Amino acid sequence: MKIGIKITLMAVLPIVLTAVIVLAVSLYQKALLQEYFSTEIDRQARSEAQKIAQDVYLMCRSAQESVQLTVDASLRVAVDILTRRGPVSFAERQVDWEAVNQFTHDAHRISLPRMLIDEQWLGQNRNFAEATPVVDATRQLVGGTATIFQRMNDAGDLLRVATNVETHDGKRAIGTYIPAVNPDGQTNPVVAALLRGETFRGRAYVVNAWYITAYQPIWDASRQHVVGALYVGVKQENLQSLRQGIMDIVVGETGYVWVMGGQGEQAGRYVISKDGARDGEFLFDLLDDEGQLFVRRMIGKGLALANHDDQDSVPVTFDRYPWRNPGESKARYKSVAISYFAPWDWVIGAAYYESDFKPVHLRATEALNRMALWVTVAALLMVFLALPAGRLVAKGIRSRIDCILNSVHDVLIVTDTQDHILMVSRAAEQLFGKKMKSLRAQPLSSLVSDRSLCTTIETALEKRLSGVVFHFDWPGEKPGQPRVMQGRTSVVETGGGHSIGMLLTIHDVTGEREVERLKSELLSTAAHELNTPLAAIIGYTELLLAESAECSEYQQESLEYIHKKAWALSKIVDDLLDVSRIEAGKGIPISQAPEDFTEIIHHVLYHVQHMTNLHQFETDLPATPMILCVDRLKMEQVLENIFSNAIKFSPGGGSIAIRGRMEKDGFYLSVTDQGIGMAPEQKARVFDKFYRADSSSTAVSGTGLGMTIARHIIDIHGGKVWIESIAGRGTTVHLMLPVESEECSPQEPV
Repeated sequence: MKIGIKITLMAVLPIVLTAVIVLAVSLYQKALLQEYFSTEIDRQARSEAQKIAQDVYLMCRSAQESVQLTVDASLRVAVDILTRRGPVSFAERQVDWEAVNQFTHDAHRISLPRMLIDEQWLGQNRNFAEATPVVDATRQLVGGTATIFQRMNDAGDLLRVATNVETHDGKRAIGTYIPAVNPDGQTNPVVAALLRGETFRGRAYVVNAWYITAYQPIWDASRQHVVGALYVGVKQENLQSLRQGIMDIVVGETGYVWVMGGQGEQAGRYVISKDGARDGEFLFDLLDDEGQLFVRRMIGKGLALANHDDQDSVPVTFDRYPWRNPGESKARYKSVAISYFAPWDWVIGAAYYESDFKPVHLRATEALNRMALWVTVAALLMVFLALPAGRLVAKGIRSRIDCILNSVHDVLIVTDTQDHILMVSRAAEQLFGKKMKSLRAQPLSSLVSDRSLCTTIETALEKRLSGVVFHFDWPGEKPGQPRVMQGRTSVVETGGGHSIGMLLTIHDVTGEREVERLKSELLSTAAHELNTPLAAIIGYTELLLAESAECSEYQQESLEYIHKKAWALSKIVDDLLDVSRIEAGKGIPISQAPEDFTEIIHHVLYHVQHMTNLHQFETDLPATPMILCVDRLKMEQVLENIFSNAIKFSPGGGSIAIRGRMEKDGFYLSVTDQGIGMAPEQKARVFDKFYRADSSSTAVSGTGLGMTIARHIIDIHGGKVWIESIAGRGTTVHLMLPVESEECSPQEPV
């Protein structure tokens, strides 16, 4: 059977069969479908509202967990700052406070011992223009708010003595206190946790608003009594992205999501309303069109969900009430899917008008009436259009291929498994001066007349691999200035992974090469120009340090800081010079000599260990000397870079394992950390110059040159270096150095 007839039958038969079946079913079950659609639409509406209520709950939980993690990290920073600043103590001298209850605003005078940090009184600073120790340093590092509390009495009332929480009048909220007992007679959970010696984490009322908080107790010198507390927190209403995300949700056509408080003074009060227009409005006593207290009923249903036993699912309940908006003559029923987010005391409602879905019912009925006619007409039309449509599709496919080939600016050549030409782009025709019509099914030599270039291309294609790169010169517009061309191969495969040909792209990289050359010259020039002033800075600071006996402690620390940073900058300049030598083809000069490589490792490790208090170094090295022919200084540079990377990219600390052994190919060394690791695409570029896996403002310091230079030094020694890494689990750097049997001698730059 001819292909045209097959295509026609394939187009016509499914359409005819579909038309007959759909027409029969629509006529037979028209009445049943109407009832079914009505039930299904109602079910889908409830399901959509339920999913939205659950999604908003999950959004809140995700935001709460994320913010709580940030607050916990901020608390650790605050604790570190307080610990570094000095011990907490109390002076014998008393100071008077006007203590204000943060809930009732009742005030009374109280006299307490002055609270000292490193023998320095915290003062009574209400002015944000003046700095307050610890709390302002914490905010500068991590944001949010911070407070130091002093215990007022045996009951456990906590007075803010140093804070950057702001009152309504724009002042620091010192003098306000957290009572041990809330106005409703319940024990304050924050104070209760602190008095038990525990850290409180969660939602808490702070001065005038709700915050996501963390409180840690401050103990006396004997660690027997809680004498205060350290707090950090983020205002809950500052989660603007969450609020906006909730307000942007639409339920059905005109429905929306609202959030109300569930208990206490916030019960029935809008936290998030439609478009935020009624935020803060009290609705607890609002009546529906039948005179029912529907808000109270919904709040009660929401609070009842807090006792749900299944912790793996988000419980949802429903409510339904009649509501008439201003200007409407008749009430419409509203359905609400309700969930309750207990950590924030939020009752969440996804509400919609049931009448929003009536047009869907009507359209479904009308669609059933018209379905048979339209299906029949459409089937007949498709039968008559199938044949010309198939021809048009085939023509369109070919036209698209031609457009792609004509639009590609790079040279593109497609060959079959025998390296015979299937397609070439217009750029290829222009470059080689041949037309596609004369090249189809011809060998590659019919396109590329230059035998040497043809051999190069054929060699690359014969490898049957993707990513094979080669370069060649091509005559440019001006004599003596050839263009540099780059070729790259790709395997053409079927959906099953079978190779059916090769794709070759050729790209002009002359401009890129020129940019690389200019960049290298700029780096080399800048590095050389920086060497002289850096040498002067280092020399003079060393001279000043040698004669710093009469300097103050601050001046001596400043000189040491300048000297340290100057040496750090000098190392960067040295790295830039090394990279410039590598790119210029001069290489890095080395002077090899027999050295005990295990002694070099221990020497570098001794100095690197002083860089961290968070890491434990585990070594498994041969007990006997491992004599290798190496440049000691260059090897120390390589090892220092690898060890310091293991420290920097495992900021949470952990174990760093250093293992070495002699193998048949040479001495093998591995360095394994438990840090952040790398994704495959990051690992592939780790040896590229200036590449850093994390280039954000919070990334660890570095120029991205260390591993580039390390690999070059290892290559000069005849060794190899490679990396294994898994994101979130750590990185292992592998090193292999040959054991030279010949006498060591200084090497020329490579």
